[in-house]
Amino acid sequence: MALLDFDGDYGRTYNAQIRNLIPAYEAIFELAAATAATLQPQARRVLVVGAGTGTELPSLLQAMPQAQFTLVEPSEQMRGFCCDLVARIGADERVQWGPDNLDALEDPDNLRFDVVISHNVLHVLAPPVQEQLLRQMADQLAPGGCMLLSSYCETEPPGVELAMHIGLARFALLGMDQATIDAVVASRNSKVFSMDADRLGQQLTLAGLEPPIQLLQALFNRLWLSRRAALQCEGGATA
Repeated sequence: MALLDFDGDYGRTYNAQIRNLIPAYEAIFELAAATAATLQPQARRVLVVGAGTGTELPSLLQAMPQAQFTLVEPSEQMRGFCCDLVARIGADERVQWGPDNLDALEDPDNLRFDVVISHNVLHVLAPPVQEQLLRQMADQLAPGGCMLLSSYCETEPPGVELAMHIGLARFALLGMDQATIDAVVASRNSKVFSMDADRLGQQLTLAGLEPPIQLLQALFNRLWLSRRAALQCEGGATA
């Protein structure tokens, strides 16, 4: 089985495997939904980049009950799984698919999204492409809006080596076979690329967003929140 082949066997078994591959997988979605419910309960437009099989959607739909969701997912197989989930939960009228290229999103009224969310996407892109996607997502965020990002992010030495050993022991304790463990190790810096926290902050601030706040870290997996300041009206009020 080819690791990260989303239109192949990996994609077909994604929901069964991902919770073992990513520590605190469910906690990331829970915290992201709770953050959205806290900061944007009245959100009207939400962009989800890399929707995958749609696992995060039920809690997000509940957290922002008035929002229309635009989903981006390049894998045909994953889109199919996501469409099945959306149909099962009766959310078809609140969900639409956007283009794979965020620059191609139609925006006739110069609207942007109140919330932009991307879970477990940045680390499957090489660093230059990570930066490009960060800029594209930031461009889609409305004033006063919030961005929630989760990604693989390695710690600084010397802690990185200890965390690596802990991660491998975790895989073994969860019953992962050695071939899969070896494939995960081999994917580092070839198929899976750390989203450097400092570089993340630099790219977001250059795009006009506030410095990211780390909401969670579980070994190498992190969840961040960043916001775009609201527009200031005359008299100091915000819009």
